[in-house]
Amino acid sequence: MCTFFNKILNEVKEKDQSIKLQSNEAIIDATKEMISFLYEKLESMKRYVLSSSFNSPDDEIHFFKKVKPNIHSLLIFYKHVYNVEITRPIGNCKKNVVYYTDYLEKVSKSNKRYYRNNSFYQYTKSGRTDKDELYFLRHKDNDVIYTGNLTFTFIDFQFTTFYDSVLSLIIAEEKLTSYIESKISVSKCCDNNKNVEGLNWSNSKSSMIELIYALHISKSIPQSNIRKIANVFERVFDIKLGDIHHTYHRMKYRTDSRTLFLDQLKNALESHLGQKDK
Repeated sequence: MCTFFNKILNEVKEKDQSIKLQSNEAIIDATKEMISFLYEKLESMKRYVLSSSFNSPDDEIHFFKKVKPNIHSLLIFYKHVYNVEITRPIGNCKKNVVYYTDYLEKVSKSNKRYYRNNSFYQYTKSGRTDKDELYFLRHKDNDVIYTGNLTFTFIDFQFTTFYDSVLSLIIAEEKLTSYIESKISVSKCCDNNKNVEGLNWSNSKSSMIELIYALHISKSIPQSNIRKIANVFERVFDIKLGDIHHTYHRMKYRTDSRTLFLDQLKNALESHLGQKDK
C-alpha cells in the first residue's frame, strides 16, 4: 500500500511543480487541468483504500495525516485559484489589489469556524501526536457532524476521518494566502509602474478582437499567443473581451467584408495621408 501511495504522491508533486501560476492567461487552463488530475488521483486512492485494509492503525494514521491531506489540500487550493482568477477584474491594478484582499478575507472568515481558535488547529501547528488516534482513525469521533461546507471533498466516512479534511483546509488556506499575497504584490507593482492611463476603446469588442487576431496571425508580436495579446488589450483598455474564439469564427461568416475594422483603419489612414499639409 505504501508503494502505491508514494507513486501517487510523486506524480502529484511532479505535476504541481510543473504548473506555472505567474502568467494570467495560462492560470485558468492550468488550474482546470490540475483539478481534474487531482480528482482522478483522489478517486484512485479512494478505490484502493476501500478495497484494501491498512496493515496497522499507524498506517491508517499516516495515510489520513500525511498522504491524503497533501493531495486534498492541493485540490482545494487549485479550486480557489480557478475561482479567484475566473472572476478577477480586468485591467485596473488597484481593483485587483482590493479584489484579492477581499477574496482572501472571505475565505478566511468562512474557514474560521472550522479551525481558528480550535484545539485541533493548535494540535496540528504544535506538531503533537498524542491524539492522532482520535483525529486520524476512521469512526473514532462519533460526535462529529458534517455541516456541508462545499470546500470539503470526499466526505465519505469510509474515506475520511473528517479531521483529515480540516487539515487539508488549513494547508490549502496557507498556500492560498501565499499565492494571493504574491498576486497583490504584483498588482501593486503594476499600479506603481503604470504608464498608460485614461485610454478608452470607442469601437466594438469585435473590432478589437479583429485587430488582435491580425497582430497574432501576422506574427507582428512574435513569441506570443493569442490569449496573451488579448490580455494586454484587456488590461490597457480595462475591458473584458469574453470568448474571442467565438467572435473570430463569426468573422469567417460575415456576408460583406470579413475584415470590416481593418478596412476602416486602412481607409481612415489613406484619407488622412491624402490630405494636404496645412
